[in-house]
Amino acid sequence: MSKINVYDELQKRILSGDYNIKMRLPTEEMLIKEFDTSRYSVRKAIKQLVDDGLVYSVKGKGVVVLENTLQSQKLNLNLGKIDNLQALNANQILNRKTTIASFKLIIVNEKISKKTLFPIGTPIYLIRRIRNVNNENLALDINYFNAQLIPDLTKEIAAGSIYQYIKDNLQMKIAVVKRQLRIEPANESDYKYLSLKDSNCVGNMISLAFNDDGKQFEYTESHFIPDNFVFNQIIQF
Repeated sequence: MSKINVYDELQKRILSGDYNIKMRLPTEEMLIKEFDTSRYSVRKAIKQLVDDGLVYSVKGKGVVVLENTLQSQKLNLNLGKIDNLQALNANQILNRKTTIASFKLIIVNEKISKKTLFPIGTPIYLIRRIRNVNNENLALDINYFNAQLIPDLTKEIAAGSIYQYIKDNLQMKIAVVKRQLRIEPANESDYKYLSLKDSNCVGNMISLAFNDDGKQFEYTESHFIPDNFVFNQIIQF
Protein backbone atom coordinates (compact mmCIF):
# COMPACT_ATOMS: atom_id res chain seq x y z
CA MET A 1 0.00 0.00 0.00
CA SER A 2 3.03 2.28 -0.29
CA LYS A 3 1.49 4.18 -3.20
CA ILE A 4 -1.63 5.11 -1.23
CA ASN A 5 -1.65 8.57 0.32
CA VAL A 6 -1.92 8.03 4.08
CA TYR A 7 -3.93 11.18 4.72
CA ASP A 8 -6.40 10.56 1.88
CA GLU A 9 -6.99 6.96 2.91
CA LEU A 10 -7.47 7.74 6.63
CA GLN A 11 -9.79 10.65 5.82
CA LYS A 12 -11.89 8.38 3.58
CA ARG A 13 -12.13 5.73 6.29
CA ILE A 14 -13.08 8.26 8.98
CA LEU A 15 -15.82 9.85 6.85
CA SER A 16 -17.09 6.37 5.93
CA GLY A 17 -17.42 5.50 9.63
CA ASP A 18 -14.82 2.74 9.61
CA TYR A 19 -13.54 3.78 13.06
CA ASN A 20 -16.91 4.55 14.67
CA ILE A 21 -16.92 1.56 17.03
CA LYS A 22 -13.64 2.15 18.86
CA MET A 23 -13.47 5.88 17.99
CA ARG A 24 -9.69 5.52 17.71
CA LEU A 25 -7.21 5.40 14.87
CA PRO A 26 -4.76 2.48 14.79
CA THR A 27 -1.45 3.15 16.55
CA GLU A 28 1.45 4.80 14.73
CA GLU A 29 3.26 1.47 14.55
CA MET A 30 0.24 -0.23 12.98
CA LEU A 31 -0.17 2.55 10.40
CA ILE A 32 3.53 2.54 9.54
CA LYS A 33 3.36 -1.20 8.93
CA GLU A 34 0.05 -1.09 7.02
CA PHE A 35 1.07 1.73 4.68
CA ASP A 36 4.73 0.68 4.52
CA THR A 37 5.77 4.27 5.17
CA SER A 38 7.76 6.40 7.58
CA ARG A 39 6.77 7.68 11.01
CA TYR A 40 7.07 11.22 9.63
CA SER A 41 4.49 10.50 6.91
CA VAL A 42 2.05 9.03 9.42
CA ARG A 43 2.42 11.95 11.83
CA LYS A 44 2.04 14.46 9.00
CA ALA A 45 -1.20 12.76 7.91
CA ILE A 46 -2.54 12.76 11.48
CA LYS A 47 -1.72 16.45 11.87
CA GLN A 48 -3.71 17.19 8.70
CA LEU A 49 -6.65 15.22 10.12
CA VAL A 50 -6.40 17.21 13.36
CA ASP A 51 -6.40 20.46 11.37
CA ASP A 52 -9.48 19.21 9.51
CA GLY A 53 -11.29 18.72 12.82
CA LEU A 54 -11.67 14.98 12.25
CA VAL A 55 -9.47 13.64 15.05
CA TYR A 56 -7.86 14.73 18.29
CA SER A 57 -4.63 13.40 19.80
CA VAL A 58 -4.92 12.50 23.51
CA LYS A 59 -1.95 11.50 25.63
CA GLY A 60 -2.51 7.97 26.89
CA LYS A 61 -5.50 7.38 24.60
CA GLY A 62 -4.02 7.74 21.14
CA VAL A 63 -5.77 9.53 18.28
CA VAL A 64 -9.49 9.91 18.99
CA VAL A 65 -12.00 10.16 16.14
CA LEU A 66 -14.57 12.91 16.78
CA GLU A 67 -18.29 12.12 16.61
CA ASN A 68 -20.41 13.27 13.68
CA THR A 69 -17.33 13.88 11.54
CA LEU A 70 -19.19 13.76 8.23
CA GLN A 71 -22.09 16.00 9.27
CA SER A 72 -19.99 18.51 11.20
CA GLN A 73 -17.46 18.98 8.39
CA LYS A 74 -19.63 21.85 7.17
CA LEU A 75 -18.74 23.59 10.44
CA ASN A 76 -15.02 23.18 9.97
CA LEU A 77 -14.30 26.79 9.09
CA ASN A 78 -10.81 27.49 10.38
CA LEU A 79 -11.48 29.84 13.27
CA GLY A 80 -9.12 27.97 15.55
CA LYS A 81 -6.81 30.92 16.13
CA ILE A 82 -9.54 33.43 16.87
CA ASP A 83 -8.98 34.42 20.48
CA ASN A 84 -12.47 35.58 21.36
CA LEU A 85 -15.45 37.72 20.58
CA GLN A 86 -14.89 41.10 22.15
CA ALA A 87 -17.15 44.08 22.55
CA LEU A 88 -15.97 47.25 20.85
CA ASN A 89 -14.59 49.85 23.28
CA ALA A 90 -14.03 47.06 25.80
CA ASN A 91 -11.90 49.37 27.92
CA GLN A 92 -15.00 51.48 28.53
CA ILE A 93 -17.18 48.59 29.68
CA LEU A 94 -18.62 49.35 33.09
CA ASN A 95 -20.99 46.47 33.59
CA ARG A 96 -21.40 42.93 32.25
CA LYS A 97 -24.34 40.73 33.19
CA THR A 98 -25.72 37.37 32.10
CA THR A 99 -29.45 36.77 32.36
CA ILE A 100 -31.06 33.35 31.95
CA ALA A 101 -34.03 33.84 29.60
CA SER A 102 -35.00 30.14 29.63
CA PHE A 103 -33.65 26.89 31.08
CA LYS A 104 -35.18 23.47 30.50
CA LEU A 105 -34.39 19.80 30.10
CA ILE A 106 -35.80 18.34 26.88
CA ILE A 107 -35.48 15.25 24.70
CA VAL A 108 -33.94 15.58 21.23
CA ASN A 109 -36.49 15.16 18.44
CA GLU A 110 -35.87 14.89 14.70
CA LYS A 111 -35.82 18.68 14.15
CA ILE A 112 -33.36 19.34 16.97
CA SER A 113 -31.21 16.39 15.90
CA LYS A 114 -30.81 17.84 12.40
CA LYS A 115 -29.69 21.16 13.87
CA THR A 116 -27.44 19.98 16.71
CA LEU A 117 -26.32 16.52 15.46
CA PHE A 118 -27.31 14.99 18.82
CA PRO A 119 -29.05 11.61 18.37
CA ILE A 120 -32.84 11.50 18.66
CA GLY A 121 -33.86 10.59 22.20
CA THR A 122 -30.87 12.23 23.89
CA PRO A 123 -31.74 14.30 26.98
CA ILE A 124 -30.31 17.81 26.66
CA TYR A 125 -30.34 21.11 28.47
CA LEU A 126 -31.70 23.93 26.29
CA ILE A 127 -30.57 27.28 27.69
CA ARG A 128 -30.99 30.83 26.42
CA ARG A 129 -28.58 33.32 27.98
CA ILE A 130 -28.66 37.07 27.35
CA ARG A 131 -25.31 38.88 27.49
CA ASN A 132 -25.83 42.44 28.70
CA VAL A 133 -23.05 45.03 28.41
CA ASN A 134 -23.54 48.55 29.75
CA ASN A 135 -27.30 47.97 29.99
CA GLU A 136 -27.65 46.80 26.39
CA ASN A 137 -28.42 43.22 25.35
CA LEU A 138 -25.64 42.63 22.83
CA ALA A 139 -25.56 38.82 22.54
CA LEU A 140 -27.89 35.85 22.90
CA ASP A 141 -26.44 32.38 23.54
CA ILE A 142 -28.67 29.44 22.65
CA ASN A 143 -26.99 26.44 24.28
CA TYR A 144 -27.74 22.73 23.85
CA PHE A 145 -25.78 20.53 26.30
CA ASN A 146 -25.92 16.73 26.35
CA ALA A 147 -27.32 16.03 29.84
CA GLN A 148 -25.74 12.57 29.91
CA LEU A 149 -22.26 14.06 29.49
CA ILE A 150 -22.90 17.36 31.30
CA PRO A 151 -25.20 16.35 34.19
CA ASP A 152 -26.73 18.44 36.98
CA LEU A 153 -26.60 21.82 35.27
CA THR A 154 -28.50 24.56 37.09
CA LYS A 155 -29.55 28.12 36.32
CA GLU A 156 -26.91 29.32 38.77
CA ILE A 157 -24.15 27.46 36.92
CA ALA A 158 -25.46 28.72 33.58
CA ALA A 159 -25.45 32.32 34.83
CA GLY A 160 -21.74 31.93 35.59
CA SER A 161 -19.39 29.76 33.49
CA ILE A 162 -20.58 26.40 32.23
CA TYR A 163 -17.11 25.61 30.92
CA GLN A 164 -15.61 26.26 34.35
CA TYR A 165 -18.14 23.81 35.79
CA ILE A 166 -17.23 21.24 33.15
CA LYS A 167 -13.50 21.55 33.84
CA ASP A 168 -13.53 21.97 37.63
CA ASN A 169 -16.56 20.01 38.81
CA LEU A 170 -16.92 17.34 36.16
CA GLN A 171 -13.16 17.09 35.53
CA MET A 172 -13.87 16.77 31.82
CA LYS A 173 -11.27 17.65 29.22
CA ILE A 174 -12.62 19.96 26.52
CA ALA A 175 -10.70 18.78 23.48
CA VAL A 176 -12.01 20.43 20.31
CA VAL A 177 -14.45 23.19 19.41
CA LYS A 178 -15.59 23.53 15.78
CA ARG A 179 -16.94 26.93 14.78
CA GLN A 180 -18.78 28.54 11.92
CA LEU A 181 -19.49 32.24 11.56
CA ARG A 182 -22.57 33.49 9.70
CA ILE A 183 -24.48 36.72 9.17
CA GLU A 184 -28.22 36.03 9.18
CA PRO A 185 -31.54 37.92 9.15
CA ALA A 186 -32.72 38.60 12.71
CA ASN A 187 -35.45 36.21 13.87
CA GLU A 188 -38.22 36.60 16.44
CA SER A 189 -35.98 35.68 19.39
CA ASP A 190 -33.33 38.18 18.29
CA TYR A 191 -35.87 41.00 18.19
CA LYS A 192 -37.23 39.90 21.56
CA TYR A 193 -33.95 39.57 23.46
CA LEU A 194 -31.38 41.79 21.71
CA SER A 195 -31.04 45.58 21.57
CA LEU A 196 -31.15 45.56 17.77
CA LYS A 197 -32.44 49.12 17.28
CA ASP A 198 -32.23 49.69 13.51
CA SER A 199 -30.36 46.45 12.79
CA ASN A 200 -32.20 43.71 10.91
CA CYS A 201 -29.43 41.10 10.94
CA VAL A 202 -27.27 39.33 13.49
CA GLY A 203 -23.95 37.57 13.56
CA ASN A 204 -24.21 33.90 14.47
CA MET A 205 -21.22 31.98 15.83
CA ILE A 206 -22.12 28.28 15.77
CA SER A 207 -19.99 26.03 17.98
CA LEU A 208 -19.77 22.25 18.40
CA ALA A 209 -17.67 21.09 21.36
CA PHE A 210 -16.14 17.65 21.94
CA ASN A 211 -14.48 15.99 24.93
CA ASP A 212 -11.30 13.94 24.76
CA ASP A 213 -13.27 10.76 24.10
CA GLY A 214 -14.44 12.35 20.85
CA LYS A 215 -18.00 12.77 22.18
CA GLN A 216 -19.95 15.90 21.24
CA PHE A 217 -21.33 17.50 24.40
CA GLU A 218 -22.45 20.93 23.16
CA TYR A 219 -24.08 22.76 20.28
CA THR A 220 -24.36 26.52 20.69
CA GLU A 221 -25.53 29.43 18.57
CA SER A 222 -24.26 32.82 19.77
CA HIS A 223 -26.31 35.57 18.15
CA PHE A 224 -24.75 39.03 18.40
CA ILE A 225 -25.18 42.53 17.02
CA PRO A 226 -22.42 42.78 14.36
CA ASP A 227 -21.53 46.44 14.78
CA ASN A 228 -20.83 45.96 18.50
CA PHE A 229 -18.19 43.24 18.20
CA VAL A 230 -14.82 42.57 16.61
CA PHE A 231 -12.90 39.33 16.12
CA ASN A 232 -9.28 39.14 17.16
CA GLN A 233 -7.00 36.72 15.34
CA ILE A 234 -3.29 36.07 15.69
CA ILE A 235 -1.53 34.69 12.62
CA GLN A 236 2.02 33.46 12.95
CA PHE A 237 4.36 33.06 9.98
